[in-house]
Amino acid sequence: MITKICLNKITSFKNPAFLETDKKVNLIYGLNGTGKSTLSDYLYDLKNPSFTDCSLESSDNEEILVYNQHFIDDYFYQPDSLKGIFTLSKENKEAEEKIKKANEEIKKQEDDKEKRIVTIKSLNAELEQKKLNAENKIWEVKTTYTGGDRVLEYCLEGLKGQKEKLLNYICGIDKPEQKPEKSTDDLKKEVESFKGENAQKYDSIPTLNFTAHQVESNQLFQKAIIGNEDSVASELIKKLGNSDWVKKGLDYLPSVDEINDTAEPCPFCQQKTITTTVVDSIKEYFDESYEKDLSELNNLSTVYKTAVNSIEKKENYDIHPLIIENKIEFDNSGTCQ
Repeated sequence: MITKICLNKITSFKNPAFLETDKKVNLIYGLNGTGKSTLSDYLYDLKNPSFTDCSLESSDNEEILVYNQHFIDDYFYQPDSLKGIFTLSKENKEAEEKIKKANEEIKKQEDDKEKRIVTIKSLNAELEQKKLNAENKIWEVKTTYTGGDRVLEYCLEGLKGQKEKLLNYICGIDKPEQKPEKSTDDLKKEVESFKGENAQKYDSIPTLNFTAHQVESNQLFQKAIIGNEDSVASELIKKLGNSDWVKKGLDYLPSVDEINDTAEPCPFCQQKTITTTVVDSIKEYFDESYEKDLSELNNLSTVYKTAVNSIEKKENYDIHPLIIENKIEFDNSGTCQ
């Protein structure tokens, strides 16, 4: 049985207020605002931090049961649509509230969906109108260049029957990054030169072919062609800085059989410095690997020269009537050297 209650620092109880009793049944009444609800709220939720300065004494450790507005809010759920109908238990109330929130979210999502559908329909209608405007604008090309002089009409073959087909064809063409320099009149003039009544037939312009591009990227040009660095003469040849000159000198050296014990004259300085050892060391420097690279280099040179010589001469282009008409553009193109 509760014997003493102290309420302090909560709502209307600014200072400690005590309620003491030795009765099993007690009736508490008073005007609005005197603290009746505060007392029941304290008994309903003793551990609430708001009641830190309040206290309670009882003779036994009994269970306290309170039926007040907080209890109703926690354990009874009243649907908005059915006044006076309640569902008992805190768990059921929480479930009902979750269902209500879920239904509200579903309603919100459905409303958003309807708005998006309206937006999509509006955008589709706008897109369709823009497509129609584009078709009509592009169709002006057809109406302008078919009929009349008909010079450029051949460019629209197979595209003169449907606006949509012409639009799709135009949309599929890669657009230049810069505005074309030639005007419509320039194009007409060029077309008339080979399709009009005054068209003249010219011989084909010679095809410019160069067949030795692979020579320019050959891996041999990425390495230095040197002889055997383990040769005794290697350091001397490096110091001279001209291995071709030394190799050429081999043609003027006497044969090994012609070299006597006193040495033979050097073909360059005429001093008797040429011995079999010198000759062997020089020949050892220009080994098989060196000769192989040199031979491949000569072959590449031959292939490249042949390809260059096979290129059509610029003079053969200069005499062509179309080149003469476009000489400045041709000379500035850098196609022929």
